[in-house]
Amino acid sequence: MKAPNVGKWSKHKHMVLDPLLQEHLPETQPFTPERLWHYTENYRRVLLKPTGGGGGAGIIKVTKQGNERFQIHAGSVRRIVTGKTRTVQAIRALFRPKMYLLQPYLSLGRIEGRPFDVRVMVQRKSRHDPWVITGWLAKLAGPGFIVTNIRRSRGKVLPLETAIRRSNIAAPPDLLDVLYNISMAVAQCLGEAYPTLREIGLDMGIDTEGKPWIIEANFRPSLSLFLQLPNRAYYRRIKAMRLRKAGAT
Repeated sequence: MKAPNVGKWSKHKHMVLDPLLQEHLPETQPFTPERLWHYTENYRRVLLKPTGGGGGAGIIKVTKQGNERFQIHAGSVRRIVTGKTRTVQAIRALFRPKMYLLQPYLSLGRIEGRPFDVRVMVQRKSRHDPWVITGWLAKLAGPGFIVTNIRRSRGKVLPLETAIRRSNIAAPPDLLDVLYNISMAVAQCLGEAYPTLREIGLDMGIDTEGKPWIIEANFRPSLSLFLQLPNRAYYRRIKAMRLRKAGAT
């Protein structure tokens, strides 16, 4: 059975109703110029992302520089634009043909100056079976990129524990337990909203204070990331679960 085709905004509206998940969701709203200026005033650094699609495509970072000057960062390219009207025009020229969302830019943990986030695989055999975490890893952005998508930024994957240890995160001792609990809560929430859902590739960031943030819940996650780990135990476990759930109802 195919995974439901659902955009980021629809998923967010379900997750934000959960008291636990509320604490780990960045403030998110559909893009309008007025909201953009509100976000840049409150947060200075803002992320715009298309509600559909994946792989880090179409993501734009806007940073308020002062005197109506804004830095626009898309891919590995940065430019300075002066004036709100010209800034909106420059941003819209980069838009993909989808609704865009606004979020504050998170100060994610970094390794040698490059941001990373966490991919967690959560799966179940059928709608009647419990969710299980079958693997997790860290995705490290390539030099100069704001997105951690490995193919787009020419980054790399790392074992999660290794990434946390090498990063600038002030990691609390129970960080892995917190990531586990959030992942299970996301799966429970979205599994109830979308009963045909069988697996989620959950992307989470960890800020420099050690707090996890939910970035995106992917309903059609690729296994290729887990093939890049030195130990392929997670890959084999995820693939085995996929084969088992293929025969479930």
